[in-house]
Amino acid sequence: MGIDGTTPATREVAGPRVLVWCAVNALNTTVHHLYGAEIYHTPGRHHAVILAGALLAVITVGLELARFGDGGVARAGRWVYHLGALGGFVLAFGAFEGLYTHVIRPLLDGGYPPGEPFDPLFQATGVLHIVPAAVLAVILARLLRKHGKAA
Repeated sequence: MGIDGTTPATREVAGPRVLVWCAVNALNTTVHHLYGAEIYHTPGRHHAVILAGALLAVITVGLELARFGDGGVARAGRWVYHLGALGGFVLAFGAFEGLYTHVIRPLLDGGYPPGEPFDPLFQATGVLHIVPAAVLAVILARLLRKHGKAA
């Protein structure tokens, strides 16, 4: 049993799954923000693409460090990996960008104001952030639950 409460086999399966769903959300973020920057003439949206790519790179490094066993480097890698996935791809891109920006705020505002540009593909890719974030949340919750049982 590893220090994070999982067996090496569990880490081998869960690690790549989390990384794949982070990559799916990063890809959707890239499409969504590049498309939005183009159709709305807002190049400031490019920052989200850079952020998603950088976050995915950091999470990948964290996963690689986590494979160094149960020492301090591996523990630090797991922290970087799990917090990056949770904070970046579940909370920031999933809950805030997807759920709040593209679902909750328009509902609270009674829809989009007249004259505000509306593009169905842009809105769909915005809402789509929720799907990989939800899958990631479930995977991370299961890992946390296994860790809690091992303690």
